Amino acid sequence: MTEATPSGSDGTDAASALKYRSNGRRKSNAAFIVIVMVLIGALGVEGFILTRPKPKVDRPQEAQRAIAAASNNVETFGEKSAPTKIEFYAPLTLEWHQKTIGLLREYDKAHPGTIFVTLMPMGNSDCDSEMLKHGHKCAAILVNGKNEFTLPGGKTVTLQQRPNADGSTYNSEDVITIVEGMAKGK
Repeated sequence: MTEATPSGSDGTDAASALKYRSNGRRKSNAAFIVIVMVLIGALGVEGFILTRPKPKVDRPQEAQRAIAAASNNVETFGEKSAPTKIEFYAPLTLEWHQKTIGLLREYDKAHPGTIFVTLMPMGNSDCDSEMLKHGHKCAAILVNGKNEFTLPGGKTVTLQQRPNADGSTYNSEDVITIVEGMAKGK
């Protein structure tokens, strides 16, 4: 293979040829180094993404015990085609959540085809990920994708955390009031 070299009449053809070849190698070496550095950087970023710890949520001991003792299965009831969809994400075996679930089951029996409830056990990785997408790290009930409502008397409730206690943002009966309001188109 022959390389083109600059030619001159001043007797510096050999020096010019050497300088020309070495500049070409410097450019190709620099490009190779840049490509290798970019690839190493990309691998480093990918490694970080794959090995970073998943966000942990601090939960009260009582909730942690309930999560550990409960079934990890998602359960549904009601009519899938119902106009009101309820996602109930919580440590479902705790008595205050059981009260709300019981009221929803009673409502479903009394008003078939009105609600479709998905019970999402906290601690189930798919449920945890889904609720984190909605910005929830603690127990929450979403009714048609929302968890903040104004009740007929003007009281604003947020369906999250523990119901039926001092400092709670809602009572179990509030969920039924919300569902009834949606059924009536309010």
